[in-house]
Amino acid sequence: MYPPILPGKGHRPGEEDVGQEKRLQELSRGYEDLPWLTALVVFSGFLVALVGTFATLFLLGTALTGRTWWPYAVILAALAGTHACLRAVRYGRRRARQSGTGDRRRVMRKRTGTRA
Repeated sequence: MYPPILPGKGHRPGEEDVGQEKRLQELSRGYEDLPWLTALVVFSGFLVALVGTFATLFLLGTALTGRTWWPYAVILAALAGTHACLRAVRYGRRRARQSGTGDRRRVMRKRTGTRA
């Protein structure tokens, strides 16, 4: 049984939609080779949102009352820094994989046999 036909552009089950396949491939590009890194980035983003919200509330509360506020600032900095570093690593690996050349420093080290 077919689902009800709604106005607009659509297709029935079994029909191929080349545009949709192309969009899905573009959306998933870069994630299939680094699933663990992507999972770490997503999880760290969740932690930044959840723990960062409470740390921000405690930071504001302690700063306005004149008590010690710096531990909450350190927590926020550590969360944001870790998340930014993970995103940068994922971006660099994805960029190297897309360009096909990889990291120039890594290629030069392999050619010369030196370590950095």
